Amino acid sequence: MNSEPTSNLGGRLMAAQEAERSRIASELHDNICQRLAVLAIELQQLNGVPGDDIGSRTEELINRTVGISADVQALSHGLHSSKLEFLGIVAAIRGFCVEFTQEQPDVVVDFTACGVPTHLPRDVSLCLFRTLQEGLRNAVKYSGVQHVDVQLEATASAIQFTVRDCGQGFDPEIAMQGRGLGLISMRERAHLVKGTLAVTSKPGWGTEISLRVPIAASRERRSKTTGAAKQVYRIPPDRDS
Repeated sequence: MNSEPTSNLGGRLMAAQEAERSRIASELHDNICQRLAVLAIELQQLNGVPGDDIGSRTEELINRTVGISADVQALSHGLHSSKLEFLGIVAAIRGFCVEFTQEQPDVVVDFTACGVPTHLPRDVSLCLFRTLQEGLRNAVKYSGVQHVDVQLEATASAIQFTVRDCGQGFDPEIAMQGRGLGLISMRERAHLVKGTLAVTSKPGWGTEISLRVPIAASRERRSKTTGAAKQVYRIPPDRDS
């Protein structure tokens, strides 16, 4: 990938941050707040509902409240994953894949993890998690795919993470020079953890995002990663590819 002046890169990253803040504000105002306002009005109107209908009407409003709560939770997880902090990177990735397929019911994600320690350095885990978020969203938004492969593998000295689809593909160089703020953000996150990011894509041939991050080869970590069993998840589990 071509390098660019630091001032240009900083400006584009700031623009990406502002775009993300705008998206979250819009989601809160145009979706969550509007639905809560309507719900409050309908709760006030319960006094005028006939006794025979009050039960079904109350159940409907409860279900809508639960739906709003789930959407707020999903938005919160997108900003910060508690699973990442307390359960580790594998649980966090699997949890996000489940939430993602609930939002995108036509998409199936195959997630494979092999030899990954429960806890990695926080900056490494966060880099992997943000790369997953960006990779899955890009796959659906730009490639129009219904199936994505996510692979996470650890050796004694490195973490290898891959998000792969067989969608429409694109030209990475053009994307980096144009509006590819997500790709720039992933590249900078990889740089901060001394990792390397490779984006392989071509129009009509799909896309592969590959992230390799070195990790300290401590004796305890080597014992956990060597010979570790492979975990394979199909998300959701009841769908054919």
